[in-house]
Amino acid sequence: MRKLPEAPDKRRLAVFKRIYQHMPHWREQILTGSMDSILTIPETGEEVDFYDLLVGLDDLSPRQREAFELICLQGFTETAAAKVMLPNSKWSTTAQQHLNAALERMVAKYDEHQSGIPRLLTRWRLTMSLHPIVDHHLRTGLQTARQEILDNIEKLKVALAQVDNMLKGEAPAKTESKAAK
Repeated sequence: MRKLPEAPDKRRLAVFKRIYQHMPHWREQILTGSMDSILTIPETGEEVDFYDLLVGLDDLSPRQREAFELICLQGFTETAAAKVMLPNSKWSTTAQQHLNAALERMVAKYDEHQSGIPRLLTRWRLTMSLHPIVDHHLRTGLQTARQEILDNIEKLKVALAQVDNMLKGEAPAKTESKAAK
């Protein structure tokens, strides 16, 4: 892993770049309850809120957004992103420049948002900004959760029927399985 720059402003941008690169993983950890949505940067003590990180995404130019999404959110190297963005280019400098400009704007918008300046976007909208990247995982997780809820509802209906029968003074009836119905 590359060493972080010494200059405080450049160092902070590098830290935020790493945070952005790990957002999909961080999001999964939040959903499973193994991580909080607030991350503390050890060396500065700054708290970073997951749900506020993407406030500036819609304000980026198309090229900046493309570079930011490819490199920070999808895990492309700068060279690979340059090949996607500029297939005929021999250098990745342009992609790096777009990424650097995007990072500066994203962190500035994040800071602006944290200072209390009102934003029109809600937390839901910000979370869904990652939608193209994590759609499959999100959809699979939601389908699994839905099925578990439906299974629990069926078990609760059976238990409710047994309790109702007990309250009426009847012996608990044997329940039929789903397959027998």
